[in-house]
Amino acid sequence: MKEIIKDHFDLSLKTLINTKEEINKIKIISEKLVSKINSKRNIFVFGNGGSLADSAHFVGELTATYMKKRKALPFFLLNSNIASVSAWSNDFNFEDYATRELSGYAKKKDALIILSTSGGNYKKNQSINLIKLAKFAKKNKIFLISLLGKGGGEILKFSDISIVIKSNNTATIQEMHKIILHSICGYLDSRIK
Repeated sequence: MKEIIKDHFDLSLKTLINTKEEINKIKIISEKLVSKINSKRNIFVFGNGGSLADSAHFVGELTATYMKKRKALPFFLLNSNIASVSAWSNDFNFEDYATRELSGYAKKKDALIILSTSGGNYKKNQSINLIKLAKFAKKNKIFLISLLGKGGGEILKFSDISIVIKSNNTATIQEMHKIILHSICGYLDSRIK
């Protein structure tokens, strides 16, 4: 049992050191978000499962407060209206709901952040809804930021900027995504009053 815990910490630390190489890209993403906020654009965030939970956490930090009191920022969590998600999924297809929702809210030059540990994979039937969402963003000129893992998958092809965590371990990828998201929160806190 002890080795399982130590192994988890060792893997997380090793991956964090590798992820530290992405600091410049994280700064570019943060600057892009500042630009979107200053241009009165909306920023949508989404993922599946644990990545949806991390998306909700991130949006909560930015619409409420992270480390300091500042104005609420225009971040929106997709798929948070359960009645709408279940109605569409029941009557039509779950894979299309996030795209449907984004189509009702987003405008050209808005931004979308997708979190996906797999990056989406047609052959393995992984995160098809996120692949469709990424395609929609690309087609409609919505700036796509993606935090991915496991090589980046299909979503990488449609992303304007992405960070691919160098790991195949889902939990480790999610941990790195959360560290990146918190670093972005800190950056936005320093730039937005």
